[in-house]
Parts: sequence; C-alpha cells; structure tokens
Amino acid sequence: MDKGDRKLHASKAHKEEESFLNRRNELFRRLPKIDRIMGMELTKELTEQYGYRAVLEAARKVEEELRDAMRQQILVEEKPVVFLDTSGLSGQKDGLPVKLSDLKALSGITLDYTEYILQEMKSLLAHRSQRQMQRVINATGVILHTNLGRAPLGDRLVSELVPLMTGYTNLELNLEDGKRGSRYDHFAENLCKLTGAEAAIAVNNNAAAVLLMLTALASGGETVVSRGELVEIGGKFRIPDVCSQSGTMLVEVGTTNRTYLEDYENAVTENTAAFLKVHTSNYQITGFTHEAEFVELAEAAHNRGIPLLVDFGSGSLVDIAFYGIEPEKTVQELLKKGADIVSFSGDKLLGGPQAGILAGRKDLIEKISRHPLMRALRIDKFTAAALDKTVSIYLDEGQLEKEIPVYDMMSRSAEELKRNALWLMGELLADASEYEFAVTSTRNPVGGGTTPGKTLPGAALQIRSLNGKGLSAQEISDCLRKMDTPVIGHIVDDWVYLEMRTIRTGEELEILRKELKYDLYKKNPQ
Repeated sequence: MDKGDRKLHASKAHKEEESFLNRRNELFRRLPKIDRIMGMELTKELTEQYGYRAVLEAARKVEEELRDAMRQQILVEEKPVVFLDTSGLSGQKDGLPVKLSDLKALSGITLDYTEYILQEMKSLLAHRSQRQMQRVINATGVILHTNLGRAPLGDRLVSELVPLMTGYTNLELNLEDGKRGSRYDHFAENLCKLTGAEAAIAVNNNAAAVLLMLTALASGGETVVSRGELVEIGGKFRIPDVCSQSGTMLVEVGTTNRTYLEDYENAVTENTAAFLKVHTSNYQITGFTHEAEFVELAEAAHNRGIPLLVDFGSGSLVDIAFYGIEPEKTVQELLKKGADIVSFSGDKLLGGPQAGILAGRKDLIEKISRHPLMRALRIDKFTAAALDKTVSIYLDEGQLEKEIPVYDMMSRSAEELKRNALWLMGELLADASEYEFAVTSTRNPVGGGTTPGKTLPGAALQIRSLNGKGLSAQEISDCLRKMDTPVIGHIVDDWVYLEMRTIRTGEELEILRKELKYDLYKKNPQ
C-alpha cells in the first residue's frame, strides 16, 4: 500500500469512526437523565415500596444496560434499536423495533425511552423482591400454614415490639438490683400462671426443645415411647432421629394402633430414664385403637422415679372445642394430670413467635437450663419480647380473639366468610367477560399439626376461564403469586379457590380486589 492509499484508508477509517460516534451520541442524547427518572410519579411509588437506594440502583442499571445495547447495535446495524415512541410514523405502534438504518426516516420525531426504563425498573425490582421475604395474602384457608410463616402476629403486639427492637432492652438485666438477669424471666412468670407449671424456659423451636429435654434428662439412658407415636414432622424430620441425637436409646413399646399401660411398665429397666408421649401431629389412627390413660401412665412413671415427658407439638393454652374443633388436651390439663415436662411450639396455637417452650417441674427445668446445649439453642431478644407480649394477652380476659390472629380466624363463622366472598365476586363480575366466578362452601384445616383430619366450615371465591377466553387455572394461580402483594390460593378441578378464612382484614380484601381487576383484565396475555 503506497502513501496515498494509506492516507485514503486512514481517512475512510476516521470517517467511519466519526459516523459511529455521531450515531452513538445521537442515541445517547435520547436517554432521559437519571434525575428526571427519579422524579417520575411511578418512580415515587416504587420508592415507597422498595426504598430510594434500591430504586436509584435499578434506574442506573437499566440505563447502563440500555447504553450497552445501543453500543452493540451501532456496531451491527442489522440489529434493531427499540424506540418507545414511534407514534409519529404512520401505521407503527409504540415499542416497534427500528433498525439504525432507518434512523434518518425518524428525524424530527420525538423518541422517548422513559416509559421503557420505568417498566424495566419495575420488573427488575419485582424480580429482586421475589428473592426476599415479603408480605403475602394467605388465601389457602390453612390458618397455621408452615410455608407462609405459621401464626401471624397481631397489630398491637407488633406495635409494642417496635420500640423494643429499635433500642436497647433489659433482656438480661434485673432493673431492681442492677445485676444480670435471665431472658426467660420476662415471660416465664405469666406462663406459669397460665399453665400451673413450676417453671418455664424457651428455645428456638419445638424440635430443639425435645432434643434439649432428652439430652439433659435421658442421655445415656433409655426412653420408652409408643410405636404409634414415632411420627415424622415437616421437612422429613422424624422423632426417632431427633431423639437419637440426644444420646438416649428409644425403647419402642406396643403396636402402631394399640399400646397399653403394661407395655410401658414391662419395658422399665434399671436404665430407664424417661417415659415419652408424642402428639401425633399430622395424622390420626382410628378404629381399633387404644392408648394408656394419661393419669395412669404418669402414676406408673412416678412410682418408679421416672419423669413423664410430653412433646405436645402445636400445643394449646385454651380449649379449642369452643371454636367448633374436636377438643384436644391443653398444656394445663397435661401438667395437672401428671406430666413432668411439656414442650410445645410458640408459633402455632399459642399464636406467637417461633419458639419451643418447656414448662413443668422446677428441678427438671433448672437441670435443662444448665445444659450446654441451652446456650446454643437459646432465643433472641425478639422472641423473648414477643413471647412476653403474647402470653400477657392470655391473661387479659376477652382479648384473645381481638389480639391473636389465629383465634380471630378460627372464630369467623361460615356466614361471614360467605358474605366476604360474595362481595369480592360482585366487585369482579362487572369486568368478567373472560372469567366466571362462584362462591362455594369449603372446609378449612387449622394446620400446624393441630387436630389432624378436623376442619372448620369455610367459604371460598372460585375463579376460572370462561369458555377458554381467559387464563387457565394454573396461569391464574401464577398471576396471583406474582402480584405486587402475592396471593396464595389453591386449585381444585380447574377452579382457583380463594379461601376467605385466612384473608385476614378488610385491607387484604381491598388489595385482592384491586390487583385481581388489574392483573386478570388489564394484563391478560391472551
């Protein structure tokens, strides 16, 4: 290549580079400033939901990705650039992909990326939030739904917890003498008043309570338990596996369906450390069955100097038969009939935070509290405070259904639930060209291993596509789960069921109405 050719080649390359830069800058100039984006009304709404920092980061990320796309599309002109406002071109719709080679045809037309950026920000923030814990509306009808966090806390309780969680507390400080105190004292006294227990402590969940109880009281010895009570709880955790970690040897007695007092008595050896009773939680054995009378079992244990330990699972401090559910024993009843220690959950029928509570004989509780595992399994300040507030509500007669959501939901009549379902259906029927609705009677389990097989009468709103015009049942369910406030229902025979019992408040009903109207009718991909 001679000197003249080199100059010509260099000039051509320079012109191409200049053209590239001009086209790039032309596109870049069309991008709105970040300040403008952050001042938009939709951005303000997103800021209220996700926080300013998260929204600002999302805006910067979307705009930077858009710049990168523009750079690539400039280098390969056959790839389209998406212009959000091409309404000035006859016959073209907003969002039509336009090639760079058509840029001249678009001269003089306002091309605005603002709406695109806002929608991409919204999608990005929503996707991120799905990986984070967020509020959902429980429309399954299962009150103690493990996947949805079991017992919700009451509004007043939460409001009283806020100043305790945002500041320092006397968690382990005795304010009377200024010396170190116990984190368990805050709720133990009231719990003992309620249950008749001599002492009480708590750890992080009931499986931990059982593990700690057996480790402290029966490690190296034998624990006698009925074969019919060797249950598997959620997450494939099995009672025998939990117990074996304690160092005790399980001695199984009786059969799956029938266990007698003499089965326990005949199993006693010099190595017997405890009798164990386990709530059967998520199943029932019916028909040809038998179990030892509790009072007689307690007497047999005590005559031999053996403690009777009870894993009571969900537990209860009140007679739930009042709510139309088959009665179960209460913690008070078990202790009165001779149980030495009862362990039960804090976040089930108690209606409080996740915890495993141990209540019973003072000497045994003290022995348990001195075990090294106690520190590893101890509750934090939130749990201690929430247990204190929850137990205090039980002492305030007449406040249970007002302050504990679990009991509020159990107390609702089928008639009230039907009225709520009919109201919601009436709100949606006006725009129901693609869907059909119905209100049906249902049965609602309490959940959480409580009264297995027993349910409360309920009512649900049913939704399904009308003659294939709308979304399928699975698509409706997916749509509900991806709403700004996710809604979790269930599907039966191509109908989506929204159970009214666990839609807790008028606010949740209103959220559901608004989001259903928008998501089903405005965003239907069909």
